[in-house]
Amino acid sequence: MDVLEFKQRFRKPTGIVIGLVCQFVFLPLMGFTSIRLFYRGDPVHGIPLLITVCSPGGSYSNWWCSLFNSDLPLSMAMTSASSLFAVATLPINVLIYLKLSYPSEESAVSLDWGGLFTSLAVVVAGILGGLILGQNKPAWRPGLHVAGNAAGVSLVLVGFFFSSNSSAPIWARTDHFYAGVAMPCVFGLLISLAFAWACGLPKPHCLSVTIETCYQNTAIPLAVILSSFSNDDADLCASLGMTPRRVWAERAGAGASTSDLLPACDVLGMATGIPTFYQVIQIASLACVCLAGWKAGWTYAPPKHGFYRVLSRNYQPGAVAEEPDRLRHEEEDEKEGCIPVRRWCGGLRRGGGEGEGASSETSGGGSSGGNEERRRDERRGVRSPSGAVELAEVRVETEPEERGET
Repeated sequence: MDVLEFKQRFRKPTGIVIGLVCQFVFLPLMGFTSIRLFYRGDPVHGIPLLITVCSPGGSYSNWWCSLFNSDLPLSMAMTSASSLFAVATLPINVLIYLKLSYPSEESAVSLDWGGLFTSLAVVVAGILGGLILGQNKPAWRPGLHVAGNAAGVSLVLVGFFFSSNSSAPIWARTDHFYAGVAMPCVFGLLISLAFAWACGLPKPHCLSVTIETCYQNTAIPLAVILSSFSNDDADLCASLGMTPRRVWAERAGAGASTSDLLPACDVLGMATGIPTFYQVIQIASLACVCLAGWKAGWTYAPPKHGFYRVLSRNYQPGAVAEEPDRLRHEEEDEKEGCIPVRRWCGGLRRGGGEGEGASSETSGGGSSGGNEERRRDERRGVRSPSGAVELAEVRVETEPEERGET
């Protein structure tokens, strides 16, 4: 990724702001809606889902953007910004939606806020440390990349371990479980894509915003679950109709009968299934969206290029060896017929003042707005009223060479 392109996304932060709105407003709202529809009165599943949709995106979202050639600088800028903002937005969103979702069950589950903030601090420190070390120690970048991938895979395996060794592995859950976890991911993906396009972002930027919104850092909810939920919590186990695991183990260890006891409590296995299955859903949905976006021309990679070539080449703007066939979406916004909603509305406003601009041009020698439109027409090769094609910019560029030859 080109560092100048990365800094440019912060100088013009429109894409970052749109992405933060999608990630910290739309996605938590979808999670709350899913809780009310599928997990009403079930905090063991609802609270992990709420924390999952409120967590900032993980670094693997950058990998998706790099692999399918959406805008990588915007993705990395969003990851950095969202991780910093999450220090405030994550606990605020959790507090608000926790009160709205379970106003009477707050005594059943007590969140470990220390574990939540510790997980956030680790994420922020990892991102900032990686950026600083990668900038100052370029030779360390491959090792940092491998270490980050290993840590991410390890956390996913931890979730699968707890879920698969529980009494309810993720492949043996109810339809309500699958629908409740999939809904915020899929609907958040579609809403963020539509919102980013309606706001006028270039298509690769829209795809990056969608990836960042959908892809959540499931390490944070896993850490909170492991520190907040316990199989020996008598009140929580009783609310689920289960016996605390310690009581069950003591009875079984003494050789006494356990037939009169309720099933052994398995809160951890039930709760860790939420972020684990969300991980599966976000991978499947992002794979479909990225493939469709590439074929529809929403990335920097041309749809006609082969699949292996697209995955293995770097089509990002500012790349050292830039691909000659890279789709240049920054020029696409200037073409007629590809005008997003925001620019279309702006065009209507400009169109309403054409009469005034024309009259002032004839009386006063032309306005700056009219000159700007003529310059855009010249770059497109639009013919002037006299019928000649204006090539002023070409003549300006070639004049120094002609003077040099003479």
